[in-house]
Amino acid sequence: MTASKDNNLVYIDLGKKSILWEEIKPELRKKYIGGNGINTKILFDSEAMHHDALSDKNVLIFGVGPTVGTGLLAGNRCTVTARSPLTDIYGDSNIGGNFTLNMRSVGIDHLIFTGKSEKPVYIFVDKDGEVQFLDASDLWGKLTNDVTRILMERHGKNCEVACIGPAGERLVRFASIAMSEIHFAGRTGMGCVMGSKNLKAIVIENKKGKPPVHDQKKVAKIKNKWLKTCRISMLAKNANVEGTLFLVERYNKIRHLPVKNCQKGSDPKAEGIYPKTFKYEYATKKTACYACPVACGKKFEIKEGKYKGEKGERLDYGAVTSIGPAVGIFDWPGIIHLKLLTDYYGMDTIELGGTLGLILECHERGIIKPEDTDGRALKFGDVDDVEYLIHKLVSREGIGNFMAEGTYRASKALNAEDYAMCVKKSSTGTHAKARLAWSLGYITSTRGGDHLKNFPFSMLFGGYFSDLVAKYIFNVDAKKEIGTPNKKGRVVWWHENYKYAVDALGLCIFAVHPLPNLGHAYFDEFAEVMNSICNLDMTDEDMFRATERIYQLQNAFNVLCGISLKDYKWPTRKKDDNIDDKYIEETTIKERDNPGMLPEYFKFRGLTSESKPTANRFKELDLNEYIKKAQAENTANIASIKDLLMEVSLNAKFSFKDRIKTKILSLVFCKLIDLKDKKERKEYFQKKKESQNL
Repeated sequence: MTASKDNNLVYIDLGKKSILWEEIKPELRKKYIGGNGINTKILFDSEAMHHDALSDKNVLIFGVGPTVGTGLLAGNRCTVTARSPLTDIYGDSNIGGNFTLNMRSVGIDHLIFTGKSEKPVYIFVDKDGEVQFLDASDLWGKLTNDVTRILMERHGKNCEVACIGPAGERLVRFASIAMSEIHFAGRTGMGCVMGSKNLKAIVIENKKGKPPVHDQKKVAKIKNKWLKTCRISMLAKNANVEGTLFLVERYNKIRHLPVKNCQKGSDPKAEGIYPKTFKYEYATKKTACYACPVACGKKFEIKEGKYKGEKGERLDYGAVTSIGPAVGIFDWPGIIHLKLLTDYYGMDTIELGGTLGLILECHERGIIKPEDTDGRALKFGDVDDVEYLIHKLVSREGIGNFMAEGTYRASKALNAEDYAMCVKKSSTGTHAKARLAWSLGYITSTRGGDHLKNFPFSMLFGGYFSDLVAKYIFNVDAKKEIGTPNKKGRVVWWHENYKYAVDALGLCIFAVHPLPNLGHAYFDEFAEVMNSICNLDMTDEDMFRATERIYQLQNAFNVLCGISLKDYKWPTRKKDDNIDDKYIEETTIKERDNPGMLPEYFKFRGLTSESKPTANRFKELDLNEYIKKAQAENTANIASIKDLLMEVSLNAKFSFKDRIKTKILSLVFCKLIDLKDKKERKEYFQKKKESQNL
């Protein structure tokens, strides 16, 4: 059966080999938007929370938002959702690549996989929406890059591929999904769920043309406004020049780099992997995703040495630090080599780094014996040792079988929980008491410890632009309060819902978050986007309430999976002879139960003091049909969203003076970033030339 209209939910039962198309109704759009929002409702309705993540009762959902393919700035993202085999709770991973465009071109917004195929299979969707189940036995065991190449040769270059590697097939609990070859849905093990269903790949052929929109002129107006704003943003300029790699230098200087499994927060050797070295020695070309002016991606190649000729595209801070400093490696060739290996096998680099760090530290402390590692004396900083462990992990041989279960489970098996830096079974590293909104978001995240469900850009590092946003949204002086526990619950509440909106719309947070600093891309403009694309009549509050529904169902899902107040805690470094007291002090947070922290967060979320959902908030959000299913409690004194929005603004309405000042300052900073880049480039190559002449 094929699509008759655009914007469909497509249910594919892998066991029965059946297909069902269902049109997305306006009411569903208005209540859940799309992307992670509609995914969340589908997952909750499936009752996957009552079944093991690796059973055929789990569902795997690929969902794109309504902006995808329209040409709106950074409208290119997909969210993959299921119960996580790593954390045992709600799981999702957000990903880019042109696969999302092909989905929408054939009228598919959400692909929902149920059941399990008896044998390895892949799905092919042609340009007319015809869905085929094809044998994948010849692809089983192959690396992600090889699978992508083979299937594009088989079905044509007009196709895009999403696939798993050997890690997904062997049920590594943090296996990733490769999309359009260079993009990876890493967090929470969505590739493991895909492997458990014997689904090797999905191939979708592109149908020419853009998805329909209700009012093309309004969409174009918003697009041009955001595009102009992005082009003068200092954040976007910095992202274009250094991507997220600038954080390596920043975190090393403020002592919060996860060095050697978070045994310390900085290392002089980290200067060797500052972004300028990567830019000048390994980057070969800037690249951009569809409809994105930021162009944060870079193609790269190792030009000499042991790994000469290895090349790829896209490196971010999380990946670099996880298979770099976290395992004691501070050289770009080693990091690039290990990153490519990880991608080919199909694994999340962040969870992998946590697991590798745990094993290396356990070996260093004598918890793991030489007989457990084939007599090999493992060391932090040895690329060959790390590669040895990666191969062991993917093959599930010996100690690799523990590692394939993820950091938390491996630490339990080794009786080494003190050396596993996890939140809700997800590897996170240690956390900074100096940035409490950022840290609070790690323990409130519905997918386990995570840096992106919250992303509090208004109170992250401070500075004129972000301080201005904090003033207008929360009425706080961020410069004075960024390190205090005051009003952090409301900050996380707003920022989490903002990120839910971005993901549900199908936008990229990295490209969008520079806009609020210049007065754009708030809930009012998000509502305009929905109305102009989907012919709705949403207000900014409707948009915010939709994101609140998304959270409430995810939280209820987790509570039904067994999450409780005791799981809201940060990992802390225990005192050992080689651990600096100052580092322990900087990363041990004792303010969780301060009135402005978790208690305020629960208040703004309309939860009980034990993190349980309430019937009060469900009724307010028109979620009455879920009250019983979610076991929501009837509780007195739950603040309404209407009352809470008297304390927090949905949109920052900059004054005329602030608009002019931010624009001028941003243009000045953009120029300074360019000048700094040119100066550093000149100095770098001058020093290199001088050293070669010695």
